[in-house]
Amino acid sequence: MKNDLTCGVVRDLLPSYVENLLGEESREAVDRHLETCPECRERKEDMAAPTGAEETAEAAKEVDFLRRVKKGTVKKIALAVVCTALVLLGGLTLKVFVIGTPLQAQSVAVVANEVQDGGNMLFLSLTSISSGDAFYGWEQETVDGVTSIYARRVTVSPFCRVGDAQMYVPLNFVQEVWLGGTSGRLLWAGGQVITQETLDLVDAKTPYCGDAPALGHIAELLKISQVLGPYTTSLHTAEQPYVWTLEFQEEFEKEDWKALHYFTYQMLALVGNLDKVGYTYEPVNAEGRTREERIREGSVSAESASKLLARLTERYNEEHHTDWPVHESIKEYAESPLEYQRMVTLLKQNIIYPVMT
Repeated sequence: MKNDLTCGVVRDLLPSYVENLLGEESREAVDRHLETCPECRERKEDMAAPTGAEETAEAAKEVDFLRRVKKGTVKKIALAVVCTALVLLGGLTLKVFVIGTPLQAQSVAVVANEVQDGGNMLFLSLTSISSGDAFYGWEQETVDGVTSIYARRVTVSPFCRVGDAQMYVPLNFVQEVWLGGTSGRLLWAGGQVITQETLDLVDAKTPYCGDAPALGHIAELLKISQVLGPYTTSLHTAEQPYVWTLEFQEEFEKEDWKALHYFTYQMLALVGNLDKVGYTYEPVNAEGRTREERIREGSVSAESASKLLARLTERYNEEHHTDWPVHESIKEYAESPLEYQRMVTLLKQNIIYPVMT
């Protein structure tokens, strides 16, 4: 076959020839020319030969550059992680030891809570329940006759070590005083200091006298066994009147009998459908008879307790020029901490009540 390609045409085709991009006929034509043309053949060999050391050096430079970029990126990421951790740690430290959180009423114990200055001032002594907590920024805020006491709670540190506070709260034109706002703990209302015992008992009230665990919890809060000694309990719930009976195992002094009535009135108030509290006891100095012969028994009904408390309320209002509501039923005294505290006040003034030790 005739070789009709000139050197110029072949040299133009060589790049495509080397890259194997020519068609079959064109490639054969270039092959025939290269067989007879040393110059074109040498040019083709130069184009097809690898760059060798130059390419290797260039590739090494690229790899080294990529390694430096990767190493620098890793350092930057590590530095960013460390800085982020330090910022978070600093924020947490600031939050725990300096800024703190709003005081929660359950984190504070009320050491003293009493009215002074003729009823015009409430004195409070407060302390932290946990030795690791401290408080700062105490403030009082009165809105619509309700005074709220606030503070910030932090972890004890060199920044804040104080966990106690003493303060006076003015009571003029105030109806209630709360620790931690109205969602916290009620400290004073309607002229009455509200004790923690009252709050716990009102919270423990139950509508059914057949709920033995609930009744046991009420008796535990009242500390009956601590004052009057061990006893067993029996319940009559088959039909009315529903009765909760306490059977005491130890001898009773006269003061014990009166203290028992201090408890029975509260039991009647705290159990919704309880009609009567019964009790049995053994008086002291009853020699010459068997224990069964010496046993005394008695009861207090909700009806008689309600009537007595109504008379006591009327007398209290006359003597102190107050307007406490006269309730028809003793159950109404358990409807709020204030009413329950008023009942306790009436009982303490008219019944010998136990001194807790």
